[in-house]
Amino acid sequence: MEENEKKCELTLPNGRHIEFSYAKLKAGAAIGALLLAGAVSCAGYFYYQLADYRSEAADFAAYKQNKQEQQTKLQQLVNDNERMLRDMAEISNLEKKLRRAIIRDVDSSKLGEGTSMVDSTTAKETSANTSYTGKGGQGKLDVKGTMAVLRAQNVNIKQMLDATKKSVSELLGEVEGKSGAAATFPDKWPTDGGVISSSYGVRTGPIEGGYDWHPGIDIAVDFGTPVYATAAGTVEQAGPNGGYGRYVRIAHGNGYETAYGHMSGIAVAAGQSVIKGEIIGFVGSTGYSTGPHLHYEVVADGQTIDPFYVLKQ
Repeated sequence: MEENEKKCELTLPNGRHIEFSYAKLKAGAAIGALLLAGAVSCAGYFYYQLADYRSEAADFAAYKQNKQEQQTKLQQLVNDNERMLRDMAEISNLEKKLRRAIIRDVDSSKLGEGTSMVDSTTAKETSANTSYTGKGGQGKLDVKGTMAVLRAQNVNIKQMLDATKKSVSELLGEVEGKSGAAATFPDKWPTDGGVISSSYGVRTGPIEGGYDWHPGIDIAVDFGTPVYATAAGTVEQAGPNGGYGRYVRIAHGNGYETAYGHMSGIAVAAGQSVIKGEIIGFVGSTGYSTGPHLHYEVVADGQTIDPFYVLKQ
């Protein structure tokens, strides 16, 4: 008899006899194995989906948190931007008060028309631009809209800064001009305080020893102390200059020039006009230097002189 015809007989405790073939038994076992494999596969699939969902849920929560933080920072930028606009408006108003206060003491024809918040040419172009369709109403700006507002307000701030700087420079120029030659005579001390660490003339070399000629004075003072123009003039040079480090040279007219070395930073540019007492840089230790100080020179008719000849005592 073939295998698929073989019978198997099973007697139950209650005396009942069950008869089945090996072929059916094998088929049932195969079906059971398939069902078990399917169940395992389904369980694995659902477990993977659950893990993936948990991961996506965590990522989404992190995204929401990050978005909230970004929105908070963006709102802070908007607030800072608006505060700067208010500050600029206050500065502009103070400039106008200053103009009214001193206009009786100077030639008013030289003072211009005062600070304008927006250049007149820009205003005309704006009024002629029919693409502007702004209307009133409630609305919540998205990130793109908020950035557009920030950019527009930054343009306004820049225009206000430029106009105010120009106007105040005109005012100060006229006030300085009243004192004539006094404004261009380099008699102002170039820093706030400090001590003379090296005088003008022959000295012991601070780095290589021996003797050398020191064409100015060294004023030892803290890093970052402002350096002031000792007289009104025009910046001839502003930048690195060998052993002088970061260096500024100013021509004052009437044969006078001044030079400032070893600065940590420079606040002016070549060709720029400066007034007496204007910040031109900050004390540092660049170039050949053993510590923070300002090297200061005065030149009269092409020759260095001892700055103490002209500095206010």
